[in-house]
Amino acid sequence: MDLSLQQLKGFVAVAEEQHFGRAAERLSMTQPPLTRQIQGLERSLDVSLFDRTGRGVRITAAGAVFLEHCRRVLALLEIAPEAARRAADGQTGTLRIAFTAIGAYAVLADFLTMVGKRTPAVTSELTELVSPDQFTALANLEIDIGLVRPPIPEQFESLLVHSEDLVLAVPAEHALAAGDGPVSLVDVTDDYIGYSPEGSRYLHDICAAMIGMNRYAVSQLASQVPTMLALVRAGLGCALVPRSIMAMGVQGVRYRELDAADAHSVTLHACWSPDNPNPALQRLIESLEQSPHLDA
Repeated sequence: MDLSLQQLKGFVAVAEEQHFGRAAERLSMTQPPLTRQIQGLERSLDVSLFDRTGRGVRITAAGAVFLEHCRRVLALLEIAPEAARRAADGQTGTLRIAFTAIGAYAVLADFLTMVGKRTPAVTSELTELVSPDQFTALANLEIDIGLVRPPIPEQFESLLVHSEDLVLAVPAEHALAAGDGPVSLVDVTDDYIGYSPEGSRYLHDICAAMIGMNRYAVSQLASQVPTMLALVRAGLGCALVPRSIMAMGVQGVRYRELDAADAHSVTLHACWSPDNPNPALQRLIESLEQSPHLDA
């Protein structure tokens, strides 16, 4: 069934004016072609839209239902051009955001708040992935932006969005659990839980240098901080973790500050592919480049 926009506008005008002559005047046209439009519309629909009276027309039950739908269609057509322009400008759309497990505690809430402020009409879709898997997803354009740990492959662009200190997680019954002051890593002997170099290269390299892998045996290796904390809770050793993970509040685990000689920070970066065509991403990146601070 072919219905023209002209027919729909003509029908709505007649329905609202309840008179062909006034509707034609409103549409800046003569009455005969308007009458033919409505007659053709009724033939196409195979229903009577109006009852003709001596002084004008009265809409039928079928016409009233059709009028409701016509108004919706015309309203959508009216806003469609602006909606298309907003989407092309990145003001609307969807951002597929990936994050690491630690990133969820460190920065995700603040990052999503920032995204909401800078692109308020854009919808966010979230996926948890370790950094190497995020790089693969970014390259395949399966996600738009990731919150990742370095090192970042040269094919991507990135901005620093968060930096935080490392703290030492120790079992509640460990000798280092007592006290309130900072501790030295020299006191961690043969019970250090390390990061897997395959699953968490960045934290592995930093913590291995801090702990001195040539002097200490590694009792366990893990890629995810929640797994490491489970091992710490089980009394299998101590682990260096980003400060934000303290928000997990794992029972049986205590966190100790490191002394100034051992203190070290780790970073988290927003990362994206320059080949990604998503206008919403481009708009967010422009905003991030002007002000990368999450509280802005």
